[in-house]
Amino acid sequence: MKPFEKLYLVMYDITHKKSLQKIAKVLQKEGFVRINYSVWLGWESPISNRQLNQKITHLLGVAKARGSRLYILPLTLNLVKKIKTSNGAKPKDLDYWVGEKQLLII
Repeated sequence: MKPFEKLYLVMYDITHKKSLQKIAKVLQKEGFVRINYSVWLGWESPISNRQLNQKITHLLGVAKARGSRLYILPLTLNLVKKIKTSNGAKPKDLDYWVGEKQLLII
């Protein structure tokens, strides 16, 4: 089966630790891959996935999470495959991020 042609980069700055942890768990459960502490990559838009959107909206709606930000950036698969590190190399986990490798060895 051919993978989806679009991925979604989810980036956040969440001010409430408990909300941050819960959103991270929700994204992981939905199949998103953490590529940085506050950056995730997934195959489905958190906006078009109604349940995921409601969970995130609820968690960000907590008074203690006021000032938090969450951004969703749609990217094509080809664009994601062109990601480079600061030294110009391909990230070692890139094949895993885009679904071309099933196992990530750390």
